[in-house]
Amino acid sequence: MTKKLYGSDLKDQLIKDRQRILDTMAERNSRINQGVTDYDDCFMSIKVEQGRLSEIDMQLKILASDGLRNEEALFDENGNEVSMRWVSTKYGTRIVANGIFASSVKALIKKTGFELKTIRVPCWTRFVTSGSGLCGVYSGSYIMDRWHTNMVTGEYVGYPD
Repeated sequence: MTKKLYGSDLKDQLIKDRQRILDTMAERNSRINQGVTDYDDCFMSIKVEQGRLSEIDMQLKILASDGLRNEEALFDENGNEVSMRWVSTKYGTRIVANGIFASSVKALIKKTGFELKTIRVPCWTRFVTSGSGLCGVYSGSYIMDRWHTNMVTGEYVGYPD
């Protein structure tokens, strides 16, 4: 079992991973230029490695800061954070929190009396795609998203219930 890495240890590992990927890409480009292999044989690995480099660069940017970002969150009358998410319905895209649907955050606040605040939360990268299989891998990308653990400090904060 591998040890979870945080902070400078994680940064060092990411820098090593980044260099390994760059070396692999340079070796493959050399083989393509020499005619040993064909670009068409490598298009998927090229795409995946470019995506991984993008992810590592985002992660290094997060680790260079405090590992947090500003995010808007809803809070109920007791001061507890309320989980909210966007969903597709037969009436279009709606936001839902505590089983209450609305067409916008503003409408949800009006319906529920919740309060919208800007808070600092941990963030990390996540892979998103609208496809599946090879199409999903090829069309997907990495985004910076809310995370359960501050990857700089290793502090677990969880998600709202």
